[in-house]
Amino acid sequence: MKKLYLNRVAPNPRKPIILMQAKGLDLFNIHDIEVIEVDFAKGEQMDEEFSKINPLQLVPVLQLADGTVINDSQAICEYLDRVYGETSIMGHDVIHRAKVCAMRRTAELEVLYHYMMAFQHGHPSKAHRVDQVPEMAEKSIARAKKAFPYFENILKDHEYLVNDQLSFADIVLYLALDFGRVLKVRPTEQGEGIARFYTMMNDRFGM
Repeated sequence: MKKLYLNRVAPNPRKPIILMQAKGLDLFNIHDIEVIEVDFAKGEQMDEEFSKINPLQLVPVLQLADGTVINDSQAICEYLDRVYGETSIMGHDVIHRAKVCAMRRTAELEVLYHYMMAFQHGHPSKAHRVDQVPEMAEKSIARAKKAFPYFENILKDHEYLVNDQLSFADIVLYLALDFGRVLKVRPTEQGEGIARFYTMMNDRFGM
């Protein structure tokens, strides 16, 4: 039996949940995967038992039946996309996969990463783990906002980011926009295209 450790709230652990939803599957009802929820409020990601599985104390983590541990959200989603279901969310051919990969990286590095930095340096819950630099929070949010015109330019004329098909790039951008709400950045106020996209994705994948 495979074991998938995750959390339903944080962006990275939500990736495999939404990926499987996009494939028409329920991650919590896969016959050979036991989903184990890690309670951040209780600090379960830092306890001794979990730290043996992932010393970095991060989720998601996928432990295969042979003991192999995959502790990166992108790698876990690549695995799940290839093993389960017939529809690929990562791309249908080499060129499509490359385009999805490039767009996903842009959404991750230009928006989600900066939001995560803002959260790390600005949220009280992280004060015990991070040597916080408060001014980093505001600067990181500003960096994320600089990328919005790029995505707005695509989404004002297209339903999705790549080939007008739902892909993993859309999932990452949606999660980034949704996480922005924690930082008081409203995803529906960043352009008409982004607002339409966020509302559409949230109606389908929102918690």
